[in-house]
Amino acid sequence: MLQKLPGWIVDDAASVREEVREWADTTPEERWRLAELCARDALWAIRASGHGERILSHVDPLPSSTLVALARLRRQMGWGDAS
Repeated sequence: MLQKLPGWIVDDAASVREEVREWADTTPEERWRLAELCARDALWAIRASGHGERILSHVDPLPSSTLVALARLRRQMGWGDAS
């Protein structure tokens, strides 16, 4: 076991700061433009995959914890049956 960590290892906060350093001074508009470019690239990759319709129509199922919470809220609000 190491007695001392190597010098290149940094704590989580320093690691995150380093990861986002180049984006820290960008404006919201610049970040939005970058998000649009990423989304455009993702859509290109989806369409190029040959499975575009299947990928874009996929909906992740709700976690059971969310279903339980929704049923509880519906009961509390008196909205029909909880199913």
